Amino acid sequence: MPISRRNLLISGASLGAASAAGMLGWELSKLETKARILIAGGGAAGISIANKLQMYLKGAQITIVDPRPYHWYQPGQTLLLAGAYKNLDDVMSSNQQYINSETNWVTAAISEFDPDNNQVRTNQNDTLVYDYLIVATGLELRYDLIEGLDTQQIGKDGIASIYLSPEAGLASHQQALDFAQSNGGEGVFTRPHGAMKCAGAPMKATNLVEYFVRQAGKRDQFNFNYMTAENFLFSVKAFDKRLIEIWQERQITAHYQHQLKAIDSASKQAWFATADGNQLQQSWDFIHVVPPMSPIPVVRNSVLADKDKFKGYLEVDQYSLQHKRYANVFGLGDTVGTPIGKTAASVKAQLPVVAKNLTSLLRDEQMTARWMGYTSCPMILDVGHAMLWEFDYSMQPITALPFEVVDPLEKSKLAWVMEKSLIKPVYDVMLEGYTPI
Repeated sequence: MPISRRNLLISGASLGAASAAGMLGWELSKLETKARILIAGGGAAGISIANKLQMYLKGAQITIVDPRPYHWYQPGQTLLLAGAYKNLDDVMSSNQQYINSETNWVTAAISEFDPDNNQVRTNQNDTLVYDYLIVATGLELRYDLIEGLDTQQIGKDGIASIYLSPEAGLASHQQALDFAQSNGGEGVFTRPHGAMKCAGAPMKATNLVEYFVRQAGKRDQFNFNYMTAENFLFSVKAFDKRLIEIWQERQITAHYQHQLKAIDSASKQAWFATADGNQLQQSWDFIHVVPPMSPIPVVRNSVLADKDKFKGYLEVDQYSLQHKRYANVFGLGDTVGTPIGKTAASVKAQLPVVAKNLTSLLRDEQMTARWMGYTSCPMILDVGHAMLWEFDYSMQPITALPFEVVDPLEKSKLAWVMEKSLIKPVYDVMLEGYTPI
């Protein structure tokens, strides 16, 4: 059913009523417990689950451990590249504005997990003991695996990478504009092999820079090459097919199974490992680098890590998000070893699952909450248009709302508005622990 103003208002009113009723129910049914719950990681997943658990538990000792002094709204990085966000404050804020007064924050990095003794050690030489552990430590950006790349170069001399930092997002936008306003050249966009946060972002970056070039009026003087280490553009076949069609129209060339290995900023050359074991040298005037990603070292080198299918990632059941070997350990967010789901939208769907299952464990009841792999990717096409892509473990297009907001295969102004103006408020509500939609 297509969206209409009436449908949207009815849905909003219904969600509001449901949320109010839900909050009352939570207050009346909170479990009283003195359980010590330690949350490793204070990003979107860590802060959100801390606040979510406050709705289910009364008296629990909840502690977050994270060294970063600010909160980073990472979904906003593509909007910095687009120029829709213009300031660091659009993606950076204080951690404290989201932390419940009953939650303890430890400013430190975990240096060792010791789940056999229910404790962790920090880089401050402290030992923190827990009854239950939630691992939400995110991913490490492995720029170090790209030979010749100095991250200090990002935002200079045609090198862009929105993943590095908020500052890099702003600087990458300026590099994109400089490229678009030049007299032509080679644009190169990379995508590493394997799991990564917001797997659609490399393609969003490609779309945006190509749009800037078209707007500048010299499109025929530029070449666009998308170099992906995978053998597809997008893992959902319907979305993959649609993007291929769009790129054919926009003359963006995809090169499959090309992994960025090295870069030289002086000669403006990049080297890619190819599927046949050879190496391809590619010149560039503008390059958007997406680094390989992995769980942070303290996770991937710990006994909590998966040693098989999702090597290095937290070993969890993909539905309950409970650790497969340590029953009092859960995970959520980018660090978990699941087939898909490294987006803030996935975190939002995972929160009630972890909160309910941990509460069931405390009650000595069967855990019944399940995460079915829901994730979302608003595929930005240009400044003003996007496609809203949602899917789950079925790898088929789905919609999380009770009606189809937009056709996921059609260029949409509304999908752009949602990405630019509506997702951030929903994200902020999620940080407070609320997941009404």
